[in-house]
Amino acid sequence: MVAELVQWAKTQGLELNEGIEFRGIGENNTGAFYTTNNGEKPYIRLPVELAITVDSALRSFGQDLEALRDQCDSSNTVLKLCLARERSRLKNSTIKKYLECLPTLQQMNTPYCWDAETKRYLQGTNLGSSLKENIGVLVEEWWKIINLLPDSVQKPEQHFVNMKYYYESKFYTDDDAYAYFVTNEDPANWTSFPNFLWASIILKSRSFPAYLIADAVDWDVKRHDTMLLPVIDLLNHSPSAHVEWGLERKESKSYFVFKSDDVKSGSQLFNNYGMKGNEELLLAYGFCLEDNSSDVSALKIKVPPQLLPQLQQFGVRLPRLEDHTNSIVEKPDTDPNDNENHEGLYFLKKNVVPPDLILLFQVLVKNEMETEVTLRMKLAGLNQLRKALEAKADIHAALKVPDVDNDNYRNMKIYVESQKVILASCVKQIKHIEKDMLADPNIKPRLISLKTVYKNDLRFQQSLLVTLGVTSYDTLIENQLQDQCWLLWLMRCYNRPQYIKSKDDEEENYLPEWVHDAFVKLKEKTTVSAMAVVQHKELYQELVVPLSQMVPEIYGVGSWKVEDMVVSGLLLDAISFHRGKNQECILVGPST
Repeated sequence: MVAELVQWAKTQGLELNEGIEFRGIGENNTGAFYTTNNGEKPYIRLPVELAITVDSALRSFGQDLEALRDQCDSSNTVLKLCLARERSRLKNSTIKKYLECLPTLQQMNTPYCWDAETKRYLQGTNLGSSLKENIGVLVEEWWKIINLLPDSVQKPEQHFVNMKYYYESKFYTDDDAYAYFVTNEDPANWTSFPNFLWASIILKSRSFPAYLIADAVDWDVKRHDTMLLPVIDLLNHSPSAHVEWGLERKESKSYFVFKSDDVKSGSQLFNNYGMKGNEELLLAYGFCLEDNSSDVSALKIKVPPQLLPQLQQFGVRLPRLEDHTNSIVEKPDTDPNDNENHEGLYFLKKNVVPPDLILLFQVLVKNEMETEVTLRMKLAGLNQLRKALEAKADIHAALKVPDVDNDNYRNMKIYVESQKVILASCVKQIKHIEKDMLADPNIKPRLISLKTVYKNDLRFQQSLLVTLGVTSYDTLIENQLQDQCWLLWLMRCYNRPQYIKSKDDEEENYLPEWVHDAFVKLKEKTTVSAMAVVQHKELYQELVVPLSQMVPEIYGVGSWKVEDMVVSGLLLDAISFHRGKNQECILVGPST
């Protein structure tokens, strides 16, 4: 069939090197090979009239669908429906030879067309999570356009039965979907969702940006418009291929031209689809690349709408899929400042954590006392991001794809293993960033750990021995008394002036003035609710009341009210971050 396609295209004006020939490569795959090397760059020159565009597709329908171009969110939606309809009338189609070379859903290796048994090994991955969501978006896109079809368009007999799927789809299991999409595929039933899905995958896996021929056509090419280029779209992908795409005029005729550099005689002639990770390659094209230098792991972050003004204040914009690549799923453009647009999509690469993702997490941990990105925000943000990535890495570590002699399983294994490597490397990278920050001689003096407090504040240490039986720092940790000790010590810092009567008082050395000042500032602006008092009252009575009786020289000096304990808890959250796997709480002082 491929030979017939090439011959047909040649009769329509296709030009290519004599040394280029197309051969089958494995099951359901064809490749181009350059068999002669005469010093000339391999080229394929396709007349622009052979490009399958939304404009040419609409012409095949006559005027019946012209209005749909403006009624749909994307012209590509119209092209998908036209492509499905064209396949249904194959004998009479002007692009019959091209359509005959296109794979069916059953021949596609994309996860959209996998059975439930295969799909289950993707559970917990980005791809596994996005499949159902993407199908839902495609269903809405399909539903809208088939409802816009005018009465003048002749529809298949099953058209109104097809429409039932819209209401039933949300109840479909993976087994149901596989049976409906793949095993019962019927090209004649062109308004069905499986045919729309088929066209969507064909367009994503084989299309080129239509703007490449904008100067040679008489219709308004939109930013996201795509097109199909027969014969040229037979070329397989290599991320290292050096290729040229362009438009040429020859004897008053316009051609789309593909050229390649440095192709040896007898080697395969590749296209370069761009910098695509394995998730995108698998979803859209049905294959993965081992050691893919462009591979990424997607991290989707949902931000509560009420925090969007905070992000804007710090210049944080949430990136969307459209900012990275074209999607198989057509989504309308949205205003990045719209309160409904509170989901960001970030792509991690091996050893590369996007700086804007780090900034997002740093801004998300901001408290009311911070008006700019502080050291505490930087450290706390890194910790929160690290926890998120570690949780994601743990899920992937538990995935065990079996060794099955099947392309889908092989590709899935490559995908999952690569995700593990990326996530592990990014966790390691965040640890390095944090380690470098903490080793900075300008930063280290600003950090206070509970271990340091216990070691230096001997009076406080002795009070814990007398009242709580804490004989060492290790005992404190074993009995999980960290939070109680921090609350007490922050209140002690608040009462710092009551202890220090002169510069010679030893408390001067280990009760930081900045902690006292921060406590005072927070207390002045905090209205302690009755509910907060009730929530802290039991702890207060168990902790502070006996301490004030047993060690009055510390806990009977100054203000030790339950309201002070509430403020102490708020202050601890405001001036600390948690570090490492054990989530050690560390105070962060202001810059001097």
